[in-house]
Amino acid sequence: MEDEQYEEWMLQSIGLYKDLHDFELQDPTRVIEWIGDNSICVAGYEGNKRNEILQLLVPQKLQTTENPGLCPERDLKVEHGGFVDEPVYSLKHIPQSSFLVTSGPATCPLRVWKIGPEDRDVIYPVGTIPSENGEDSWSKIATTSLAPPCVLHGSQANKIHLTEIESSKRVCTLGLYVRDPVSVLSFLDSRTVFLCCKNGRQYIVDVRQPRSAAEGIVGGEALSDATWCAAVQPWKEEACSMVACVSSNGHMILTDTRDFTAPLKRGMWHIPGPSLSDQFLNVCWAPSLVDCISISGYGGSVDIFDTKCWDLSMQSREPLFTHRGHSVMGACGNRREPVVTAHTWHPWKERTVLSAASDGSLHVWNWSDSQACKKTQL
Repeated sequence: MEDEQYEEWMLQSIGLYKDLHDFELQDPTRVIEWIGDNSICVAGYEGNKRNEILQLLVPQKLQTTENPGLCPERDLKVEHGGFVDEPVYSLKHIPQSSFLVTSGPATCPLRVWKIGPEDRDVIYPVGTIPSENGEDSWSKIATTSLAPPCVLHGSQANKIHLTEIESSKRVCTLGLYVRDPVSVLSFLDSRTVFLCCKNGRQYIVDVRQPRSAAEGIVGGEALSDATWCAAVQPWKEEACSMVACVSSNGHMILTDTRDFTAPLKRGMWHIPGPSLSDQFLNVCWAPSLVDCISISGYGGSVDIFDTKCWDLSMQSREPLFTHRGHSVMGACGNRREPVVTAHTWHPWKERTVLSAASDGSLHVWNWSDSQACKKTQL
């Protein structure tokens, strides 16, 4: 971006953001995983090199409910770190423990890690879990607060396993018989699993009865030619949680877990730019803003949508806010606009989002809630 355009954007950002932090990671990451309320884990995904896994303490300003004014610590601080010999495509923390699980290329097993105590600054490997990945696919993973600690993992619907972390004992295999590639795995509660396949087919399975599953296809067969991903509302753990589904063609459909085939709300998302693949497509629910979702993965922006007033018409929906900081402030070595590779919401701070891009940038931003800014795209 030209210097004049950059300066204009910086002036606009003063009124559009309450906070905007720009950090530079040593390597780009496609994972941002919260460890408690004050630190995150990131990991490199570049091939043919050793990649770092880092636990980073967020700046003091992001750790308090009140505005602390000027803070001495304004940067990310490395608390623990480790190395892995392959790219990291997914990383999950086991709740209420010091365990991490990572997955990478199809030929690699899942790796189990442990975050060292306070007097040791290492993240060290403690085991592996065999993966049964399809060709050119990698294991999606999900964790929950089961005892003993377990991980749900797999790349195809017919090979989704629940495995104990410490013993590598397989607890169960979900009773699905289709070989559809999986895009998302998550837990609705400690015993109920949600699964979204890339073709839009979705399932709910109780791990206590893994051979019985509720299923449906979002949007019907007419929209199954796109790649789909989905997210479940984080604060609703009952059986009728809301599900936000987003396709690589720009479709947005909201359903609930009682009936995936009956949309409650729909819309179209304007894809901000071309993408070489849909590997970074991501949708999240805001944990502290009712009815708000965020989408990224195509181009250098993150779009925030308020779905409160949506209806069933498949019409274009305007974002509540668009963060374009990665595309404005960064440029990859080939001069292409960076692509947002991951984003996540702060666990309890309203309107605060963390986003990472392919140029190694990591932004923490909180947009203004004034009505004027709600109508403005940055």
